[in-house]
Amino acid sequence: MKDLSIIIVNYRGGERLIKCLESIQNVKDSRFSFEVVVVDNQSGDGSLALLSHLFPHFTFVSNSGNNGFANGCNLGAAKSRGANILFLNPDTTVTAAALFDMLEEIRVRPENSIVSCSQVREDGSFDRPYGKFLRIPTLTGWLRAINQFVYGRIEDSIVQTKHYVYPDWVSGSVLMIRRDSFNRLGGWNDDFWMYFEDVDLCKRALQNKGEIVLLKNAVIGHIHGVSSRLNPEISALTKSEVNISRHAYISKHEKSEKAFFMHLLLIINTLVIGLIPALLGLFVLSAKRLHVISLVYFNMVEYYFQVFRTGNWISIRSVNYPRKQAVPEEEPVFSRLKHV
Repeated sequence: MKDLSIIIVNYRGGERLIKCLESIQNVKDSRFSFEVVVVDNQSGDGSLALLSHLFPHFTFVSNSGNNGFANGCNLGAAKSRGANILFLNPDTTVTAAALFDMLEEIRVRPENSIVSCSQVREDGSFDRPYGKFLRIPTLTGWLRAINQFVYGRIEDSIVQTKHYVYPDWVSGSVLMIRRDSFNRLGGWNDDFWMYFEDVDLCKRALQNKGEIVLLKNAVIGHIHGVSSRLNPEISALTKSEVNISRHAYISKHEKSEKAFFMHLLLIINTLVIGLIPALLGLFVLSAKRLHVISLVYFNMVEYYFQVFRTGNWISIRSVNYPRKQAVPEEEPVFSRLKHV
């Protein structure tokens, strides 16, 4: 059995994915063995055949569709055999030192723990790929601003030492877990099509006495948003999915009355506060940012109609949507508003 399985979910990663795979191919370290499994979410660009030729020692798997990050990760994990699993974004570059440091750390942490590392952007600045769980003060930009003005930055409350950060969650862009822990937790929840699946996994890990740890001194390069910024429509889709996944996360992890209030705040923020910039985007098409805001707004209107119809908060793009639309997770907010 290999020490490590590296799982990469790809959707039109292009040159960034090639650089990522080249960086992994260049890892030569006798201290650990590894395999690489790339899951392609039907990019449709012919890249799978080329990549298979360029990297013959890696495994390439074609998914049945663009089924989302969580679904692709689960498929990749099922096709791999390593004792530990590293889920890695296709727009990252790795070093042997960072991989080894994370491996050493995951081996000594309690079961169900998750380990990540520092991430550096292309310009040399450091990212913050971690955070606190979603709460009412962090739901929207204006709520975050109020909370920061009154109480200070939420990030400042995250426990840190000289070598470690102990956040509530770490980004799925670089996330290592032991295979037995991954199986025990039930893997990724593919109710999430994109975003918040990493927050959900970390939440379940902590609930099962695991630790969430980020290594400060291990560093991996990360160039954000390669496949999510291809054009305004895709940019709007991914921004919409952030909002949708926020609702899905709330429905899974918050109790009824608190969940209701959080859903309602998000709906007001989206449909009421977001109305004016969305209307501007309809008439000022030359302003790309406003155009994207307008597209996001109408994507969310469509999503809320779906919630009203099905009573379920997950994305219509989730592979689980067809079977879950007939089994509502909770009474829809729209129905409950009648009793308020």
